[in-house]
Amino acid sequence: MAQRDFRTLGSQPYARIIVPLDGSALAEQILPHVRTLAKAFDSRVELVRAYAPPASLLAASAASTMPGHGPVLDPAPYVAAQKDEADLYPTQTADRLRKEGVHCSWRRLDGSAGEKIVAEAASWEADLILMTTHGRGGLGRLLLGSVTDYVVRHATIPILLVRATA
Repeated sequence: MAQRDFRTLGSQPYARIIVPLDGSALAEQILPHVRTLAKAFDSRVELVRAYAPPASLLAASAASTMPGHGPVLDPAPYVAAQKDEADLYPTQTADRLRKEGVHCSWRRLDGSAGEKIVAEAASWEADLILMTTHGRGGLGRLLLGSVTDYVVRHATIPILLVRATA
């Protein structure tokens, strides 16, 4: 996506704001900033929540196909239930924001969070990504991975990060 010149956009430089949420209280700390910016710029907000089946479920399913390990585990019902659960939080959050006057929708992204957030921001032609960072650095980021780090390194649009506090 080409860099946009906000001077030519008048008073609405952030017409489309994408907000990644993971269902945690830490990620939700971005919402006051979402409300403020969305109302100030009359922005459209898209909440996104990435979902990938837990590695333990996939490993258990694969192991169940080995001879001598009992019945084969079909992960489909578990994945469907987890997707339904993953959809509940952004649905409720979007409803709450709409009641507060924010033009808001939501979308579940199936796959790796960082990659999917960057791809959705590009395909939706977002002007800004708003998200929290958990403030992990060094070894914590190396061991746990960092969605925020991925987004910062790969997104082609401005990002506003808010450091979440416990």
